[in-house]
Amino acid sequence: LLATLKPNQRQVLMLQFGLSGEDKLTAKQVAQKLNLSHSKVRSAHGQGIKALQRQQDKIKDYLVS
Repeated sequence: LLATLKPNQRQVLMLQFGLSGEDKLTAKQVAQKLNLSHSKVRSAHGQGIKALQRQQDKIKDYLVS
């Protein structure tokens, strides 16, 4: 499902939730690492989460099977 996100959204979520094998990073740390503004990171995070929420049924189907 992460592959369905825009690249910035995917990178931000992976870094903030520690999905890339690294420790979880704060929004400020993500902004520094990706050379983005703090507001761009917050925006990408919010949009990424909303996009994943729209796919809840797919997630549930995957977890049940």
